[in-house]
Amino acid sequence: MKPFFVSSRQKKMNPQKNSQPHIYNISLFTNVEQDTRNKLKKLVHDLILANEDSRLLIIEKIADIVIPACSGNLDNQLFSEFSGLLIEYLLDYFLELKSTQESEFYHFLSFLSHCPVTEDSPYYPYVQKIMNDHKESEPELMNIFNRLQLLYLLTENGDFGNAEELLEELEPVEENKHLELWALFQLSQTRIYRHQNKPTELLETQLNLILEVYIRDSSDSAINFIIRWLISINWFKQNIIKKTLLLRIKDYLLEQKSLNTAMVLYELFSMEDRLVPSVEKIEYQRILIKYPVSMLNVQQLHTLYFFAGYYNCGVLSNFKDSIQNYQYSNYFLHKSWDSFLHLSRFMREHLDPLRFYKAIPYLESRIKELSNQASLQNNAYVESLQANFYKIEELYEKVGELSLTDSLTGLRNRRYLEGNLFQMVILAARHNVPVCFSMIDIDFFKLVNDNYGHLAGDFVLKELARILNSEFRKSDVVIRYGGDEFLVILFDSDQRLSYSIMEDLRQKIEAYSFDYNNQIITFTISIGIACDFHISSQPKNLAKCIACADQACYVAKTNGRNRVELYQSPTGATDNNC
Repeated sequence: MKPFFVSSRQKKMNPQKNSQPHIYNISLFTNVEQDTRNKLKKLVHDLILANEDSRLLIIEKIADIVIPACSGNLDNQLFSEFSGLLIEYLLDYFLELKSTQESEFYHFLSFLSHCPVTEDSPYYPYVQKIMNDHKESEPELMNIFNRLQLLYLLTENGDFGNAEELLEELEPVEENKHLELWALFQLSQTRIYRHQNKPTELLETQLNLILEVYIRDSSDSAINFIIRWLISINWFKQNIIKKTLLLRIKDYLLEQKSLNTAMVLYELFSMEDRLVPSVEKIEYQRILIKYPVSMLNVQQLHTLYFFAGYYNCGVLSNFKDSIQNYQYSNYFLHKSWDSFLHLSRFMREHLDPLRFYKAIPYLESRIKELSNQASLQNNAYVESLQANFYKIEELYEKVGELSLTDSLTGLRNRRYLEGNLFQMVILAARHNVPVCFSMIDIDFFKLVNDNYGHLAGDFVLKELARILNSEFRKSDVVIRYGGDEFLVILFDSDQRLSYSIMEDLRQKIEAYSFDYNNQIITFTISIGIACDFHISSQPKNLAKCIACADQACYVAKTNGRNRVELYQSPTGATDNNC
């Protein structure tokens, strides 16, 4: 490999770094022996300090350790573990360096997630400005840039047949002194090496790329290529190493709000749920959507908002935010289709007909992926509406229940009479089922409040309600009619049976001791009964029956209280309709 151009931005290497150990140590998760780890760490340290002539020799020494251990196979899990260790040792150095300002090349790296950058792209002026710095010596620079974009996109699509052919045509670019073009070529080449299962070439290219970018530009750019390497590795069952390294970078860079931070946060967000649970993902999502749009592509933004919509619906039950996030997600899904059409036009323009024909299956796979996302989004949106509809319906039911329930005793209240009870009584009359209305009133209830306090009065009402609920059948209805009055509607119960039931209740209450704060409270009740066998289908007749029971209760009180009275019509009869 020939020496590369070194710009005036080259910095003096400084081996000094923070000596404090960090908490993100991956040695616990790797099968690589301690002696081997020490050798690799020393070699990486030497590599950072090495001049250009000795750098390649050190990289070869690293490869001599790594490649035999993984049997020269990228699909060997040890290769991912060795890669993780090398990344950790590089981070030991580069994370301690602070760049004074972001370089033009670093900004250029953010455009790679928006390829292809063409004349109608909002990023084109920035790319053109970078390329124009070399326009005099490189008149075909934009043409080369477009062909390199094409190579990069082919590898991104997995179209390695076309990519390998184009790579051979672009080999001279490898020696180009223009850093942007050279780096774009190298990134594409690493993907091809990975596809070809060439671990030696891949490892050498990755290490050289990171060091060269650092020398020619900045530590920020070097870290960016470390992150890209980290993301590209097949971790098999060792994703814990990936997360550990990502968290380490995040902790160092989170305050910067930079491209590197955005890449790390999105990668953490994208990890499987067992390593990064939903509650952690939503925090990354909330941070990422505040980043400049140039740091994330439309597909990533679609994914972020889609997750937020699903999370707000399924976990937080926040219908408003869920719908809003789905709307944003739908917008970026639409932009993803636009981006795909732009990609398709670019490839059709820059590929000859035969190569474009070969690229069609890979483009079709992108179409299928977008279609699946659209279908998934529609289903999720409908599920969100349905889930929230059921929750709203349930809330309405609860509100309805509360509106029909007395808050103190838990019994039905008078509002219940206006709806449900009327229909029940009409149905009973239609089937010739007798219905009796019993009004119950506590005798001298005011004295309970006066002697023991209003809290004691509330206690008595709640206890009496509990007793009434336990004494009557589920088919009967017990209502707190108001104050210290209770209404009981007994179905399929004639006058004689109703009188017997109410007399038993009266005797039980008379003998019952209500224990409130070690104070025994006793009282009696008066009961009035009115029965109706042929109630007409008018609510006013229901009110009339209740009024008759109330009148009978008044008679019980007038006649000395603590008694049960049957309603008597003005003619003196007790067995006729009320």
